[in-house]
Amino acid sequence: MERTITRRIAAGAVALSLLAGGGVLAGCGSSSSDTAASTAAADTSTLPANGIEKLSAQEILDKSLAATKAASSVTVSGSITQEGQEVSLDLVLGTDAADGTIKAQGISAEIRVVGGKSYFKLSGEDFAKIAGQDDSPEVAKAVTELLGDKWLLVPADSGSDELSGLSTFAEKDSLLDGILSPDGEVTVKGTGEVNGTPVVLLEDTKGAGTLAIQTVGEPYPVQIKGNGADGSGEITFTDWNAPVSVTAPTDVVDIGELAKLGG
Repeated sequence: MERTITRRIAAGAVALSLLAGGGVLAGCGSSSSDTAASTAAADTSTLPANGIEKLSAQEILDKSLAATKAASSVTVSGSITQEGQEVSLDLVLGTDAADGTIKAQGISAEIRVVGGKSYFKLSGEDFAKIAGQDDSPEVAKAVTELLGDKWLLVPADSGSDELSGLSTFAEKDSLLDGILSPDGEVTVKGTGEVNGTPVVLLEDTKGAGTLAIQTVGEPYPVQIKGNGADGSGEITFTDWNAPVSVTAPTDVVDIGELAKLGG
């Protein structure tokens, strides 16, 4: 039972893997992310130039990745659509801590990561979708009743590879390493501005998406934007190094309890 449920939770977020493995593709941001990006632009207006636009695309990616790993936190927000799958992110990512929401395939999951443990919260309706029509109605109902409005606790050593894998998308370094280490090649497409922040623009070889990295201060990524039907929308990166405080929920159900519900 536990393996079936966790496999379907992972399936509910499968589109999110496109972000980690697909390079510079993105989804469409919300008005809240636009506001955050404007705030970030105001904060960068007095920063000195860093000169990365003069480097090769790979050197820019390497320097940006090093800067993100040295950063203590970032807010990632917006949505991505690729191959008909839409994923939305609204996450605050710190060092060994995270808080926010992931939406994929019509399922919305709140997630908190703190103290080496990951906590997930889903509505009863969304858990019914995850259970799937091929599960018995009795088991699906039992899972919904067990969770209620509680959080599902998934320790790092739970043995649940699928859910542990999902929680890696709420890890700052794992997420940004995937974005800044694309499978294909990228080229420098020039410079510009994103919400008032000067950036250098990198594009994948297929022209499907553009990654903007700021050319002032630390070379942090600012935005990923899709360029066409293969990848549309945008993801923004704001509030670098802002304080992050995440509190573990107390009303929780351990994932091991799911295994007791049936086969």
